Formats: sequence, C-alpha cells, structure tokens
Amino acid sequence: MAQKLTATDSLMKENISKLVRAKTTVEAIGQSAAQAIQGPVQAAYKDAFQSTVVPMFEKACQSMFQQINDTFQRGTQDYLQQLEAHLAQQRQRQQQERDPVLTQLQGLVETFNSSASQLQDGITAGVKVELESQLQSTILNMQDVLISQVRRIVREEVSTALKEHQAALGESVVQAMRSRNVTPVPTPQADTQQLQMQIMALLRQGQFNTAFQQALTASDLSLVMFVCEAVSPAQVFSQSPCPLQQPVLLSLIQQLSVDLTHNTELKHRYLEESVMNLDLTHPVTCDHAAVV
Repeated sequence: MAQKLTATDSLMKENISKLVRAKTTVEAIGQSAAQAIQGPVQAAYKDAFQSTVVPMFEKACQSMFQQINDTFQRGTQDYLQQLEAHLAQQRQRQQQERDPVLTQLQGLVETFNSSASQLQDGITAGVKVELESQLQSTILNMQDVLISQVRRIVREEVSTALKEHQAALGESVVQAMRSRNVTPVPTPQADTQQLQMQIMALLRQGQFNTAFQQALTASDLSLVMFVCEAVSPAQVFSQSPCPLQQPVLLSLIQQLSVDLTHNTELKHRYLEESVMNLDLTHPVTCDHAAVV
C-alpha cells in the first residue's frame, strides 16, 4: 500500500511537472494570473500615483517652477540694474558730449542772430541810402525839367506880356519908385563913369540892391546893362532871400523889357529870375501884379 502510494505520488509529481512545464499550461496560468492580478495591480498603481507620485510630482514641479521664477526675477532685476547703470553711464557720457555741442550751437545761433541783425541793418541802411539817392536824383531831374519848362514859359510870357504892358508898367513903376522916395538922377546931368565906379564898388561889397537901384534910378538903360553884365544872374539870385527888393525887381523888369532886340539872352535871364523872385504878397508887388 505504501509502495503504491509512493509510486502514485511520484507519478503525480512527474505528471504535474510535465503539465507545469507545458507551454499551453504556462500560457494559461499566465493569462489567468494576469487576469487575476490586473485589476488589483491597476488599482494599486492608480492609488499609489494618486496618493504618492502625483502629489510628490506636483510638489516637485511647484518647487522647480518657484525656483525658476525666483531665478528669473533675480536675473531680470540684475539685468535691469545693469541696464539702468549702463544707460545712466550712456546718458552721462552723452550729456558730457552734448553740453559742449549745445554750447557751441548756442554760440553759433547767437552769432547768426547778431550777423542777421547786422545784415538786416546794413541792408536797411543801404536800401534807405539808395532810395534817398534815387529819390533825390529823381527830384533833381524833375526840378531841372520843371525849372527849364518854367523858364521857357516865363521867357515866352515875359516877352509877350512886357511888350504889351510896357507903357502901363513903366508909369506904375515910376510911381512906385517915387513912393519909395527915390529921386531919379537924369543921365545927362550925371557923370556916367563916376556912377559906374560907384556901382562897381557897391557890387564888390555885395550890395547888389543898392547897385541896381542906383543904376535904375539913373534912367539909363546902358547903365542898367552895365550892372547886368558886371554881375551874373546866378550871383544875384542864388542868394536866399533875394537881395533885390521888390520895387527894384519891378523897375528892372520894366527897363529891361524896353528893348529885347539887343543882349536878348542876358535880358531874358534877368527877366526870368526877376519874375521868379517876385513876391505877390508884398504891397508894392501886389499893387502892380495885375499889370505884370
């Protein structure tokens, strides 16, 4: 009995050993074991991850991110500080370089303003001088033209009017000269040479009015022409005021207009200047203005 049991036990062990070593058996056992432990293992892994791995991973990530954040902030602050220091140095250097330039530019601006002001003053003065010169030249030209025209008109009018009113003017002038208490000196009773010497002495002394008055009161046209030839119209009438008094001018006009055929040019010049210097506001001239 014992031997049978032993033999049976050995046979069973051998059969079990063969069965276990068989591929199908191993696969079946593996599949069964896998199916049996799959759920518990998954649950264990899930529980382990949720309770241990995930919290530790989250904590590690938080710590890592915090360290990264701290490091980034410190680095950023250091960079900003370095950047600010660099910019401050740059600003200081630029300011140091800029200040001389600004000073120079300011000096140039002031110099330019001063030059512009001087140039403006110079241009203004130049334009003013030029305008004054042009205006004066224009006025002188106009004056010359006007004087020339006036003289021409006066010459024509004097030549015509004096011939027409010679008789009436002569009588009026004689009355005017008498009203001035001037006593005529007839030529036949006077020493012509002595009168000429006296007249020349008066002319040398610049007493034109007395010289002309003495010649006119002599009632001698040749003596009047002697005075006119001795002194030019420019010498007499260039003075201001005119040295010849109004009665003398009227008498000179009357006597010179008696004969315009001889010494015509000289007589015309004296007649022009005499008429131009008549003062119509003078009582004597005003009385005889209508006749003239």
